[in-house]
Amino acid sequence: MIRSFDVARDGEAVADLIEDAFALKNDPDGQFVLVQMRENARKFKEANWVPPPGTMLGFVWEVEGKLAGNISLIPHSHAGAKLHLIANVAVAPDFRGQGIAKALTSHALQYSRKVGAREVWLQVKRENDAAIGMYTHLGFEQDHCLDVWKMEARLPPKDPDRSPRLSGAREIRNRVLADWKLQKEWLERNYPPATRWYSPMEFGNFSPWAWLDPIRWLNLMALIHHSLCADGELAAVLSCQRTALRTDNLYLALPESPAEDENVEVLLRYFLQESWSGKPLTAEYPAGRAARGFENAGFRLARTLLWMRIKI
Repeated sequence: MIRSFDVARDGEAVADLIEDAFALKNDPDGQFVLVQMRENARKFKEANWVPPPGTMLGFVWEVEGKLAGNISLIPHSHAGAKLHLIANVAVAPDFRGQGIAKALTSHALQYSRKVGAREVWLQVKRENDAAIGMYTHLGFEQDHCLDVWKMEARLPPKDPDRSPRLSGAREIRNRVLADWKLQKEWLERNYPPATRWYSPMEFGNFSPWAWLDPIRWLNLMALIHHSLCADGELAAVLSCQRTALRTDNLYLALPESPAEDENVEVLLRYFLQESWSGKPLTAEYPAGRAARGFENAGFRLARTLLWMRIKI
């Protein structure tokens, strides 16, 4: 019942399966991705084009010609080691409870081991006890959690009265060269390097020295950095990645401290007032940290993702 994923043959059916399995019919972000998946599948089918080996990995569970389950594998490398990310583990509602997800995951792990992957990673909603239990039974270990915060699209505020009030000896300014050392250190704490490779942003582009490489210029022009200083010392840096997609991304670099909530709130409010385009925003941040700051700035917690991994 398990066979390899074929983008031309299976792409549209897998998109339908994911839409039903994850209840994405009323999810704008999910629909945006599904539209892209279906368009890509149609292009592959019309062009009769076969992707290079190893670029589109995955397996499907087929029952009498109908797709009942799917699992995707995304290859990458970190610190010289070959990695795989498991994604889109989906089972059609009519076929749940039959062990399909577990069988697909086991099959994917066997494949990853065969082709020399050193580790396999996945992310799952923290409240999904059944899935976490299944992955734990297969040998996965919990690594870290990230909260995903969202801001819906709307006309950005331009009211001076909404500008954040800075208490004490604090100021917000554009980032300067001297900020990068601490910003880099804080980014690596908040966004673990072992899983940052899946991110839509290469943090090397945040370096002030990235402008020396003309190939990066297009990406660098889409970045905005604001620094918060307290008593003359750098306290936090907010970076925004403007994208051609539906959502822009925010990254917050600051240490865990008693002032973390307030620093996050002040930076977010400043960004929304001064630099926001009005597009939807997404920000990932270590689970449980600065929740009050995000909420006070108008963001909502969309989900909490648990990262799990297994060495093979």
